[in-house]
Amino acid sequence: MDKDQALKELRKFKRASGWSYDRIAKEMGVHTQTVTGWFQGKYKPSALALSVIEAFLKIHQKGGK
Repeated sequence: MDKDQALKELRKFKRASGWSYDRIAKEMGVHTQTVTGWFQGKYKPSALALSVIEAFLKIHQKGGK
């Protein structure tokens, strides 16, 4: 999954789940400002962050909320 697709899926997850930036950030182990920056398009995730997003989505998109 590339960075744009990962962010698209993360946005989709946030809309569907109603989770806050803070909750997503805590689950991923990153700062809330980092997640907010991704959503606002200020910057894209690093390769390491991309792997964290992918793991998060793999767990949470399968109903494990």
